[in-house]
Amino acid sequence: MKFLILFSLIISTYAPLFAEGHKKYKKENFDKIKLMKIEYLNKKISCVKASNNFKEMKKCWKKKNKY
Repeated sequence: MKFLILFSLIISTYAPLFAEGHKKYKKENFDKIKLMKIEYLNKKISCVKASNNFKEMKKCWKKKNKY
């Protein structure tokens, strides 16, 4: 029982530190992230405008596999 309380105390102390480590961009890079998102959406919008039918439009929003 004491071990469970001690373990939960340790996890609650260190969990926020581990959660922050996987982020690629920090809060200081907010303007950079905002510009990247705008550029990404502009590419998608231009692709949709250039499409002639629904099949071509679906290709614009196709998700890439990370594997």
